[in-house]
Amino acid sequence: MTPGPPTPPVTRPLTDLDQVPWAELRDAHGPATDAPKHLRALAGHGEDIDRAWRYLWSALHDRGIVYEAAPHAVPFLLHLAVEGTLRPDQVLYHLREMLPPHGDSALRAQGYDPARSAARSQRERELETAFHAAVAAGVPLIAPMLDHPDPAIAGEAAHSLAWFPDRAADILPALRRLCVRPTLPHSDRTTALISLGLLAGACGDRSDAPFLERILADGHDPARWAAALALVKMGVAEVPPAAFDAMTAELVAVAVELAFMSRTDDEDCVPESRTRFCYGAPERLIHPALNGLPVDCRAALLAAARRTLVDLGERDPRPWDVAWFLVSEAHADARPTAADALTPWQQVLLRVLSFTDWVWASGELGGRLASEYGMPETPDALRAWLDFP
Repeated sequence: MTPGPPTPPVTRPLTDLDQVPWAELRDAHGPATDAPKHLRALAGHGEDIDRAWRYLWSALHDRGIVYEAAPHAVPFLLHLAVEGTLRPDQVLYHLREMLPPHGDSALRAQGYDPARSAARSQRERELETAFHAAVAAGVPLIAPMLDHPDPAIAGEAAHSLAWFPDRAADILPALRRLCVRPTLPHSDRTTALISLGLLAGACGDRSDAPFLERILADGHDPARWAAALALVKMGVAEVPPAAFDAMTAELVAVAVELAFMSRTDDEDCVPESRTRFCYGAPERLIHPALNGLPVDCRAALLAAARRTLVDLGERDPRPWDVAWFLVSEAHADARPTAADALTPWQQVLLRVLSFTDWVWASGELGGRLASEYGMPETPDALRAWLDFP
């Protein structure tokens, strides 16, 4: 019989490694007999640590599959983080990368639901649940890291804790302190705000809405889009119009940056890190959030899109390129085959672009819409196809 998931204590020192029946557990390579050797190596130096991380990453979690040894390794990894042998943010990063659902864009306020992994075998779902539970047991140790003076550790803690909405009550007090910490780096601040929205939304707590709306009211605050996204994730009764402006403006800024980068051969040209979520790509969170809004938000979305796209021709020499980044990202998680299947956000985006003359001049945008999505390739035909007044 396969050994079950680890039981308390939540952390275990490396001296306990031999108490785990690793030979009866499997990793991606077979019996997990090498796991204790590599866990011990994490307490070493330099190349030994790098080699151990590479092994553990590929052996415990390979191509989205969590293996039997993974839940048993968690208490040892948490011990190394808490006692300071390893940087806590490094440990949290690796643990979070193995947590289901795989990919930040799949993160939902209701947290991990094994039913969403219906395509996996029952055993794979059981192992995902066991791994999630093993990390969740460490939440009381991770939550205090939100107050850590090192923003890299506090920021990674905010990111990792977003996967545990059922523990929101234990996390939110420290997370709120992090959100108002002065001089917090931009990517860590936006991460904290998004996590706040996810966790508060999970427990039905709307008390932070006024705080987020104050951030929205500051037109010069670069974290406005994160506050807007947090309000949507929080499930406020009415999303303020300023939130749509902030999110669409961020999408345009990101698309302009991506379009520029696609044209340069400069290897040193890297995008600004805007958040820890989605490897620094806020569009992968904003587009799904906008796609999930109800149809009664369409008028507000339309007004916001018009305001934020009005100067696209002046902001980039190849505006069709920017428009294509916006459209392709908007359709990444919701790829409709007919006009009546478009989300309100997809309808709005295509409608506004159809009236933005300079994105059609080269014919590139129309050609891509036709070849990728089967849509009309001229603005007049696109408007008729949308049937959107």
